[in-house]
Amino acid sequence: MNSTGIDIPEEPGYYVLIISVNRELVITTRGGRRFHLKPGIYAYIGSARGLGGIKARILRHLRRDKKKHWHIDYLTTNPWVEIVAALSFTWVEKDLESILSNKLAGKHTPVKGFGSTDKRSDPSHLFYCGSGSTETIDKCIDDIYRIAFAEMKKPEFRFKL
Repeated sequence: MNSTGIDIPEEPGYYVLIISVNRELVITTRGGRRFHLKPGIYAYIGSARGLGGIKARILRHLRRDKKKHWHIDYLTTNPWVEIVAALSFTWVEKDLESILSNKLAGKHTPVKGFGSTDKRSDPSHLFYCGSGSTETIDKCIDDIYRIAFAEMKKPEFRFKL
């Protein structure tokens, strides 16, 4: 357990943050890229291969006070943004980050280039899922699971924050 009271896997793997944006935002990154976001629910796809695995990465994303390194840091430090759920995937033999990115682009609106500068073939790692309703959150999560489970050797778990 950790300060959130949630058991998060320490293994390397992939994760998806379900994020609520509560007002229209313009996010400007260190490199000067500007991303216009409308209010609603977003899914952010990430990978965690370093020390501490998925747990370390998600706990970092939950902190508001941090050095901004990745595009997602500029979003998660914004007071109008809340991480409402997180999904984790371990035991994955394929590049689930790119698979989810390319397949979600057919179901949800990609925020072009957000978080995917290291993977130019991915349309984005941030997707607009719809209005800020519980139904939107559930549909977004269901879409992600359908894609991920089709690609995984062993499904893991989901937890809500």
